[in-house]
Amino acid sequence: MKWQVKLFSLLSIIVGVTLTFAQNKLPAKPFQEWSKSEAEAILNDSPWAIKQELRIKFDKERQVAAGSYSGVSAATAAQAATEVTSQVPVDFIFTLRLRSALPIRQALVRLRSLETDVEKMNPQQLAAFDKQTKGLLECPGCVGNYVVTLSSKSKNAPGADAVFSTFKGGRLLDLERYVFLGNERGEQRKLVHFVAPKVPGDEATFFFPRNNEKGEPLLTAETKQLLINLSDNNPTSISNFKVAVSSLIVKGQVEF
Repeated sequence: MKWQVKLFSLLSIIVGVTLTFAQNKLPAKPFQEWSKSEAEAILNDSPWAIKQELRIKFDKERQVAAGSYSGVSAATAAQAATEVTSQVPVDFIFTLRLRSALPIRQALVRLRSLETDVEKMNPQQLAAFDKQTKGLLECPGCVGNYVVTLSSKSKNAPGADAVFSTFKGGRLLDLERYVFLGNERGEQRKLVHFVAPKVPGDEATFFFPRNNEKGEPLLTAETKQLLINLSDNNPTSISNFKVAVSSLIVKGQVEF
């Protein structure tokens, strides 16, 4: 049974705030020397990881988060089943990561390195690992684009995933109508590429061009606010995000 979440009402929104992970608290050492906790802090508790909490009431009594989707194992499907009722709101924590920011990419590479036993790899495996790591760090798609990812976790219904439910079948043609980046001056960058989550727990990934037709970036050190618009202005929308650009400044430049 496919999980088709129909949100009945939004009970409350706690506006996400950028956590106080100041620029001068970035590890003062090469990322190759970061500890696991330091890398995880960049991914979860830094200005490049913005969180919002959303409480949602469902209009169905049973939601199944995987079931008949291709590529999902029976074990995953069984674990994804969760009971919800109209009387029990589901609390979600949404995490938006500024994926094209170098600290995020460095943290991802560092965690992958810490979790991989390269000493047990043969030369072919090591070469493949190095190639994947280089691609993750250099991120060719980030050169001309701002890239953001969105994920969600439920606090009281572990099998539920609002991001997967909302974006699993998302099409660029539909999403580009309302998904965009903006700043306080009203300038915008429209969605140009989208990667949908394949299974519950996956992130949805959004690409926006850095420059306008004049070659000007959306964000500079003088920009005050970044808006990530994900709402299509109906009651079932995922909320938008706002980021103080000053929190993204590293060495005088916007790191995103």
